[in-house]
Amino acid sequence: MRQTSTFARLLSAALMAGSATATFAADQAPATPAPAEQVAQAQTAGDTTIASQAQAVLQQDKDLATLPLTVSSSAAGVVVLKGAAPSADLAQKAIKLVQAVPGVKEVRNEIKVG
Repeated sequence: MRQTSTFARLLSAALMAGSATATFAADQAPATPAPAEQVAQAQTAGDTTIASQAQAVLQQDKDLATLPLTVSSSAAGVVVLKGAAPSADLAQKAIKLVQAVPGVKEVRNEIKVG
């Protein structure tokens, strides 16, 4: 009877120690974003890069550099082109240049002509 009681105490102590270790390890684990959050963060970073590259392309064109055009991202690969252009031809030129930027899937045109 005494052997069973000692064994039960040892088993109980081992189970409690294991449980405490597992709880401590879970509390100490670094917080990493869920896979969906990681994808969203990567897309946001990618969209910011795409928008920056598109803005740079507009600034490098001699006809468009002085126009008040801005590029922003709204979703994965979708950019919004805003501002004003004196003619429809210049607005179309801006759209085509932005569409040619790697990673751009769609350009939403919000350029006011005139």
